[in-house]
Amino acid sequence: MSKQVMKDVRLVVPMLAIAASLAACGGGGGGGSTESAVTYTAGSVVQVGTTSYDPDLPAEPNLPSDTQVCATLEANPKLVRRPDGSLPPEADPNKAGAGVAQDPAVINPDQARIQAALDACGAGVDLEVGAKIAAADATATAAQKAAAKPNVNIAGVSGEELAKPAYKASKFAVRLVVNPKGGDGFISGPLTLPSGVTLWIDKGVTLYATRDAKAYVADAASNKFCANTATSSSKAGSSSNCLPLIGGDNLVNSAVMGDGAIDSRGYAEIVTTDKLYPLMKVDMTCSNTYTAWKSGTQAADGTPCDDGGTIVNLKSSARNMTWWDLAYLGNMVQNGTTGFGSQSNFRMMVFNYAKNLTLYRVTLNNSANFHVVPSGVDGLTVWGVKVQTPSLAAFANPAGNGNPLYTGEVFNEDNVKNTDAFDPGSSSKATSSALTTGSSTRSAAKMSFDGYLKNFVFAYNYVSTGDDDMAFKGSQNPSPSGSGLPGIDGNRDVRSDRKHGMVVAHNHIYYGHGISVGSETNAGVTNIEVYDNAFWDSEEGLRIKSDYARGGEVSNVHYKNICIKNGLNALLFTPYYSTKAIKDDPLFPNFHDITMENVRIQGKTAVKLQGFQANTGGFGNPQYPLVMNMTNVVADSPDEITLTTSDANLTVKGVNLPLIATADNRNVINGVPTKAVDPSKVVDCSKAYVDFPAIGASNYFGSTWDSRH
Repeated sequence: MSKQVMKDVRLVVPMLAIAASLAACGGGGGGGSTESAVTYTAGSVVQVGTTSYDPDLPAEPNLPSDTQVCATLEANPKLVRRPDGSLPPEADPNKAGAGVAQDPAVINPDQARIQAALDACGAGVDLEVGAKIAAADATATAAQKAAAKPNVNIAGVSGEELAKPAYKASKFAVRLVVNPKGGDGFISGPLTLPSGVTLWIDKGVTLYATRDAKAYVADAASNKFCANTATSSSKAGSSSNCLPLIGGDNLVNSAVMGDGAIDSRGYAEIVTTDKLYPLMKVDMTCSNTYTAWKSGTQAADGTPCDDGGTIVNLKSSARNMTWWDLAYLGNMVQNGTTGFGSQSNFRMMVFNYAKNLTLYRVTLNNSANFHVVPSGVDGLTVWGVKVQTPSLAAFANPAGNGNPLYTGEVFNEDNVKNTDAFDPGSSSKATSSALTTGSSTRSAAKMSFDGYLKNFVFAYNYVSTGDDDMAFKGSQNPSPSGSGLPGIDGNRDVRSDRKHGMVVAHNHIYYGHGISVGSETNAGVTNIEVYDNAFWDSEEGLRIKSDYARGGEVSNVHYKNICIKNGLNALLFTPYYSTKAIKDDPLFPNFHDITMENVRIQGKTAVKLQGFQANTGGFGNPQYPLVMNMTNVVADSPDEITLTTSDANLTVKGVNLPLIATADNRNVINGVPTKAVDPSKVVDCSKAYVDFPAIGASNYFGSTWDSRH
């Protein structure tokens, strides 16, 4: 097991109730003064992590009924998952030898039948309700164009209107189920999710991604190749070169849900159904060049690779790279030496332009790159989803040598790179586009999308991954030029069934970089509510990150009722996220009007609160201080907090962090930090930290008795 897995043995030991008396810094065993201890009576404060109903949120989604199913597909009888969640090697074995093509019927047996069912269901949905949706959008679009309001995108019919039953077909779900004769797995290449269709992955079922690199090639004619770290001697790879496992553009009322799982198998050795398609090997050689592949030829041994490898070597007996090998090589090795390395790995889900997109109860494992990337969605709901990457399946190494990565390291939170769980954001522009009714079909009429991310709910999820657990990406802005409007604004067109337009609430976070804004903030991000979330052993807890290559304004982000235990960085607010090269004019980060209320920090950790210094990097910029209001932000052990602050304007009340106003660091502290924190304002974290919910036997944190039972 990895160092992180070993470290997290304590995750299997449920937390005992926190004592009614918390010794603050210097208080020692209750022997100090009355001002050096924090006490409270159980039940007198907010209890984090136990809320099951929130009246400020919309209603919980529902699984379809049996009568709403378009098609039911039984699992492949030859695919039986092991207790650890992996497929046995004999399920889709490699053909031995360099430059050997794999059998599509073995390596990708289920893509065609799943897509055919989705396409048929999409056609049925379009036939039943497509005209109603088109008519509603035409009416709304015409009215908005006639109004000609300045700085307002044409949005067409709202997602709130389209959520009504009149716009939903009587049958809309494709259900993947366990085979009654044996078999609980599907292996598939990229799937297109049609408008109005739900992919329902039933309990006990796992949808595995094919290992065939060729299946994910998006557009070879444009030199967009998948499964590499470069596409030439000077151009980095990009995950946008690859098709996602599940993708969809221009959708209404689509969903992926169920109590089953999706496993992208980022840990798995990459193969190909085309013997000429270039693959990298762990000895850094490659099997061919893209130049030769495109001409239908085989490059000779010794030819320089153009995919990030060294030279072509068909005699090499080394295994092929895995997707995570490519991610580590591209990001941590080649990028550090050449400045242009990056991985071309497929993402699990990518959605662009949608009204009412739902992910519900499904489990997501081991994405080769980001798990879910939704852009320009009005009505994005992620509810009751479990993300665990790496899962135990990633450690099922057939070679038995305990070294899954090409470097010899086992998987841990530092080397499973760029496996962000959720990266929601806006699109770059408004559009009028036909709905996707199938993998090769579109609706007759076009529909308006304003390109914004609106009415986003991220609730009751369990997330453990090797990168951002959730990050609002403020990289794109569809607002009219010169409008000054931010790309992401939680107060934009808030629906009547909720209090806030952008909410992150009631979640449990484990591995990963916590709940973040950034690193791209250039489009502007504002008005986000983050409350009742628990972080246990996360690398970061609450974070806003950017730099002057992609900085912008972040404001009105509100954090409330938060528990953070044993995080590496409990709070990390920095405009110096990287030294990324500036291509044009600098983009200065500006974080202000941030509030933090009832936040409890437990264990040894770091806190970084930084604004942007004036005249930085040779630029004549003004100071952009971090402006934050902190109320009842309390560390159980303030002396174990490593604090870094600079260019910060902080207003504090009931805060026991060692904040000091200094001219050298350009800090302004309004209020007085004190160890004598008001006990009635400390949140109760005694039930906030729970074991990651076991998924069969795939929970490598283990399972234990709950001490409360």
